[in-house]
Amino acid sequence: MEPTSSSSSLRWKILRQALLRRSDSQSEAGINRITRKATKGLNLIPCQMVDSSPESENSREACVCYTIPILGSPKLYLTQRVDNCSDLNDFEISNRYNIDNTGLVCQWPSEEVLAHFCRSQPDRFRGKKVIELGSGYGLAGLVIAAATEASQVIISDGNPQVVSCILLVLFCVHSVSIRVVFF
Repeated sequence: MEPTSSSSSLRWKILRQALLRRSDSQSEAGINRITRKATKGLNLIPCQMVDSSPESENSREACVCYTIPILGSPKLYLTQRVDNCSDLNDFEISNRYNIDNTGLVCQWPSEEVLAHFCRSQPDRFRGKKVIELGSGYGLAGLVIAAATEASQVIISDGNPQVVSCILLVLFCVHSVSIRVVFF
């Protein structure tokens, strides 16, 4: 066996583990090094990890605070997956609901770019009803709700795990609803 495995072979190992329902420590170490995102974001919407308690050091989730650079806008505290932290449960839920888990993997740079664009174009949303389909962590929709005068914002995703992460942030943003949508 070769000393370092390619990312594609490690993904096949994840699938193999899901099918065989067993795990070995060598495979686990390799699987944990798979990279899903090349950068730590573009910093278009400034963010920082919120200090976490010692018992959450082994958690797969972290609280990230996004500061919308507009005077008077609320800070958005999103619960997000720690980089490179997935397990078989994620894939089991994906298979059960026939959905993918790309929205759960990380805060994608494209979502940050969309959120920045929406923040810089508030007049486009004034008085309008906005729906974000396949939202992932919902940063763009939450920025629209927090920093524009949209009359209503609906954030949707087909993955119940993603929706539960977004539900944690809704207490600080008005006129937002979240829905699980199956196509």
